[in-house]
Amino acid sequence: MYKPIPYHIAAAGVYGCIVILCALALYYGLRAKRNVKKEKVTALARGFSPLDIQRIFIGKTYPRKLTRALIVHWAQLGYLRVEYVSKYRVKLVCLRKPPEHNEEKAVFFDRGTYVRERDLFNEIFSRQGEAKTVNILKALFKRDDVRSINASYAVREDEGVYSSKHYKLKVFSFILSVMPFFINGAYLCATGSFVGVIMPFVMFVGMFVFRFLRELPIVFRTVWSAFWVIPMLALMIVFFNDTFDPLFLGWASVVMLLFGGFVLIRFVDYREKNNLSDYSDLINYKKYLLYTNKKILKDVDYYEVLPYLYTFNIKVLVKRKFNTDTLPDWYVSDNGKRGKLL
Repeated sequence: MYKPIPYHIAAAGVYGCIVILCALALYYGLRAKRNVKKEKVTALARGFSPLDIQRIFIGKTYPRKLTRALIVHWAQLGYLRVEYVSKYRVKLVCLRKPPEHNEEKAVFFDRGTYVRERDLFNEIFSRQGEAKTVNILKALFKRDDVRSINASYAVREDEGVYSSKHYKLKVFSFILSVMPFFINGAYLCATGSFVGVIMPFVMFVGMFVFRFLRELPIVFRTVWSAFWVIPMLALMIVFFNDTFDPLFLGWASVVMLLFGGFVLIRFVDYREKNNLSDYSDLINYKKYLLYTNKKILKDVDYYEVLPYLYTFNIKVLVKRKFNTDTLPDWYVSDNGKRGKLL
């Protein structure tokens, strides 16, 4: 049954939530870019790791995605010798292990990232002289090994990247994305359809488990949450299709739940001031690599820059700007072939 006053109150609430979440995503999503200074950055500090770049950009490292970047980075630091095997396979020989973070020889940008990186290196090589043949297109580490290493530290990776306000905004954005469901449920109750009491809470349980119980395996969370959420989405659409719904409140709540809860919420990003400064440096360094003339970059050590080209995912775009005629000292190829690593 259609009731004009409750319906239009519900419409104001639903579309108000949509407007507020879109405004938050737009404002905070552009906050980091608004803080990028117009300055030229031609190099990163010595010891700057591909993992540092990931941490600064997204507050978390994904070493499984950085196989080629980490191989070149470690080789440049003198930890590895790389031997050509085939187009996509190389042999890694451990020359020495990364020093402890409190040793004078240790050079790093962020200590927390460095100690994690050192543990990752030790996960591959247990002793000096050990050799491993790897496929550069596959992950160097098992997912469980990475999780185990991260779980062994008391300090989270995102420490110093995001403030407490960031997480409060994330929770508030999540509430805004599910609120239209509760508003529509209240409207259905006002029209006599008391199923509106059940639907929002069942849906919320499924979404809460998926978004916040990260210690559960992703496959289990996805299947379990879908079991609760999908039927409630279908019921919401069915019930509103059976009533007069000129402003499409049913569809708006479903779209808001999915698009707001999984897409817009990612743009709500509030970083610490130090991280904004580091973020600015990385953006400017990336721009330097992308837009600097070939005549200038040909004198830059290509292999020193290569780990960052991989991490920024711009190697294909800028490799031609560098002088790549000679092989680095740490790369051994009896037949002169380079493979896809370089």
